[in-house]
Amino acid sequence: MGKHHTEPMMEYCEFFDTEDEAIAACREVNRGLNSKDPVCCVVVDGSEDNYVVVDLETAKDLLDFGGESRISDLIVTD
Repeated sequence: MGKHHTEPMMEYCEFFDTEDEAIAACREVNRGLNSKDPVCCVVVDGSEDNYVVVDLETAKDLLDFGGESRISDLIVTD
C-alpha cells in the first residue's frame, strides 16, 4: 500500500508579508536551538505573496506534500 498524503499537522504557523519579518520571527522562535532540533522552525514561501514560519516537521511535509510541491526555499535560522 502506498503512502497516503493528508493535510500536514501544524505545530507552529505564522504568516508574514516580508521575508525579513519572517526571518526575524524565526530567529526569535529558534533562539537557543540548532537546525537539528525537532522543535526548530523554518521559513518557507507562502502560497500567496507572503512568507510562513512553520515547525520543521510541517515544512518537511509541505515540501514533500503529494510529491509535487509549489513551495520553494527552506531557510533554517538558529
